[in-house]
Amino acid sequence: MDNTRKIFREIKADAMLTESSDLRFYLTGFKSSFGIVYTDAQESIFFTDPRYAEGAKATLKDSFIAVEIAKDLSTVLDYVKSKKIRRLAVPFERVTLPQAAEFKARRFKLTDSMPVFTRAMAIKSENEISLISKACEVAEKAYAEVLAELKEGLTENDVAAMLEYYMRRAGAEDRSFETIVAFGKNTSVPHHAPGETKLVKGMPVLFDFGCKCGGYCSDMTRTFLFGRGDGQAEFAEMYNRVYDAHMLAAEKIASGMSGKEADAVARDYLKECGIDKFFTHSLGHGIGINIHEFPTLSPNGKDALSDGMVFSIEPGVYFEGKFGIRIEDSFMLRGGRAESFMKTDKKLTIL
Repeated sequence: MDNTRKIFREIKADAMLTESSDLRFYLTGFKSSFGIVYTDAQESIFFTDPRYAEGAKATLKDSFIAVEIAKDLSTVLDYVKSKKIRRLAVPFERVTLPQAAEFKARRFKLTDSMPVFTRAMAIKSENEISLISKACEVAEKAYAEVLAELKEGLTENDVAAMLEYYMRRAGAEDRSFETIVAFGKNTSVPHHAPGETKLVKGMPVLFDFGCKCGGYCSDMTRTFLFGRGDGQAEFAEMYNRVYDAHMLAAEKIASGMSGKEADAVARDYLKECGIDKFFTHSLGHGIGINIHEFPTLSPNGKDALSDGMVFSIEPGVYFEGKFGIRIEDSFMLRGGRAESFMKTDKKLTIL
């Protein structure tokens, strides 16, 4: 069964309309900057403009989905109206005010398709797992190549560009998100934007990066020391605490556990160490077509984890103006247990 029919069967509506690029890709497997997927009980049509028509037809030739030309949403809605559709499913959180006005003008009765997308996209197929695995493999390969080329004087921007280049060269089609490279005290900012800070011997270094393969993301973070220097004992001690929290979470997280319970495995350990207040973000997030998806592994994560879900495990501690440490792998749940996609060692590295 293709994803258009899988999603539609779960929605109580006469038809479904999907425009958001990520949801559209989930339904079609085709990437474009413009497109709208219409689905009812009899048909599924990918409406797009002439720029994408040929590519879409080639991609979808063996699928249930037909391809038609449409210049805008209004054209598609006129088609939907001609089908005498009354109850139309759309993803509420993705609908803009101008779009809502168009729906209202045509007197559609709207229902929300987003909860069904969220649940479906959270459980990955074997094909999706293989694409995420490839993206993780590519990211790790790039990481190893960049480590071999690090030298004093390189800037954070230089190294971010190197990571992205090596991921592309290894087969990535894009980065998963804006690459984070932080040197020295900049590592204490969880989402530091790479700048012109230069690498100096003895500095802590943090990389948070990932890439896309076949439309699916990877996500990993490594923190290490660029050579030995003065005053590294505290860093090494804190690193070992974060490492232990990461490994404990990897061991204990299981299917059926809530996102809150998963987060607590690492958070409670860091509390025992007296440093939980420096763990300022959630333990993890779902990974798939988007870098942040369902489920959420956080103190507010009420939903249960299930086999087939892919997510990050990324405990971290951040000491303002000094240093920060985060260790992250992409994981999946299989056979009730968490399995990492990553192979690289996470123990403290001193280059």
